Amino acid sequence: MDLSELLPKEHVITVKSNEKQLVIKELIQKLQDLGKLDNADRYYTQVMHRETLENTGVGNGFAIPHVRTDSVKKLLTIFGICNEPVEYESFDNQPVKYVMLSIFPTSLSTKYLYLVGMMARIFSNTDKREKIDAARTPSKIYPILTKEAKLYFDSITEIDKEENHIESLAGVPSSDLDLLIRLDQLYRLLDSGDKSEALTKKINELRRFIDNRSLSYYERMRQKCQNPFSILEKNTCGGCHMVIPPAEMAKIKGKKSLAVCTYCGRFLIIV
Repeated sequence: MDLSELLPKEHVITVKSNEKQLVIKELIQKLQDLGKLDNADRYYTQVMHRETLENTGVGNGFAIPHVRTDSVKKLLTIFGICNEPVEYESFDNQPVKYVMLSIFPTSLSTKYLYLVGMMARIFSNTDKREKIDAARTPSKIYPILTKEAKLYFDSITEIDKEENHIESLAGVPSSDLDLLIRLDQLYRLLDSGDKSEALTKKINELRRFIDNRSLSYYERMRQKCQNPFSILEKNTCGGCHMVIPPAEMAKIKGKKSLAVCTYCGRFLIIV
């Protein structure tokens, strides 16, 4: 997958507005000017309604206002570079310098999450953020994003463009997490060179007790990142270092099924 499929070069712009609502309105209007939307006011209303439910300032100077609606057929994303920091009421109480606005249909939720995961990896890394800050202009920032996107997507061997795999884990018992961690430990022994018949037998026996949905998801995540598990501490994913929004935290704590990070997709170990 190429970044241009998710975020075309002309969709990285400098925004003149210096207030949250005005920045969002400017980005949506730009999408309409580019011929991607037919009613900027309607989508602005939808995005702002979404903001009242859950603030999308995710920390580290980055915000991801978005709305999921089947009135569009494609993932529409625009990346705004703020001329000056914008007060956004982010979870880390820091102003926002970069705003990635997305409008997408339900069927492309997974594609959107991969894009957010890629951006999360950039903005959770101090060195990468400093590179973005130093670049400042769209023409200089886009090559950096393109390079990071290639590194990120090259690590993913299987991307389902239609189905939201994270949502497909709903109802999978949380007890699967312990089994998956044990399975991961066995696979690490296998990767280290232990090709014994006894180890292979243990792996095959353990796989039989794990729900096929979580097993399939684990195998995809294992290809995507070195460690598919992350500790969730102080509402922050230890894998991508992104703060989990309060509304999502309430869902995670309120259900007894497997929980995964909404940004990087790792299985969450709640401490």
